Amino acid sequence: MKVIGLIQARMGSTRLPGKVMLELVGKPVLWHIYNRLKNCNLLDLVVVSTGEYEKNREICEFASLNNIPFYSGSETEMIDRIYQTAKKFHANAIVRITADCPLIDPKIVDRLILEFRNKNSEIDIVTNNKIQSFPQGLDAEIYSFKILEKMWKEIKEPEFREWFPLYIDKNPTLFRILNIKNSLDLSNFRWTIDYLEDYEFVKQVYEALYNKDRIFGMEEVLDLLKKRPELMKINKKYVGIRNVDAPKI
Repeated sequence: MKVIGLIQARMGSTRLPGKVMLELVGKPVLWHIYNRLKNCNLLDLVVVSTGEYEKNREICEFASLNNIPFYSGSETEMIDRIYQTAKKFHANAIVRITADCPLIDPKIVDRLILEFRNKNSEIDIVTNNKIQSFPQGLDAEIYSFKILEKMWKEIKEPEFREWFPLYIDKNPTLFRILNIKNSLDLSNFRWTIDYLEDYEFVKQVYEALYNKDRIFGMEEVLDLLKKRPELMKINKKYVGIRNVDAPKI
């Protein structure tokens, strides 16, 4: 089984345009997500899935210069873009990571992949955000190629083709979904980048923890926040805002 990490990234984010190319300790957000996913033990390949080339030229050129495999496709139909990316790279399953998650933890991603591999014949989707228990920004979703193809063929409504997770939410009985929960409820931690304050928070976390020789994970961030709880005040006003009903990336 070939499982690929798929980083969903566009330049046209409505809340913080170009956020995927903002710098963290000298490298773009996109590079850090790619680097972290490359440290997963159970991913066969990591790729970038973006929209139309001209609108996302900076992403495409960055990927080319850094030997990052990428697919450039539909700007608005996310289901088509994700499906075509999976098809191009011959994936049996994809792990969808949005490019506003530069603190994504490889250990958590590997945990989801292991569950997917062990129960592949019984499930279509493995996720850790249907019932949120991990910090926001550590979200990952695994889709079998078969279920992507099924949605690609069957979804007709433009709003669902643009944002297919909403289609899944509206039609849960059509899918076999496994939700992985954390042992502690950490859903009130906000580690994603949607707003400038989020970026400032993540930037300070990176400046405190980044080491080019190893990947820091969820536990190290939690330890940092115990020592420096003032960091959580930076983006506190956005805690609990998930914006799940519209495409962000």
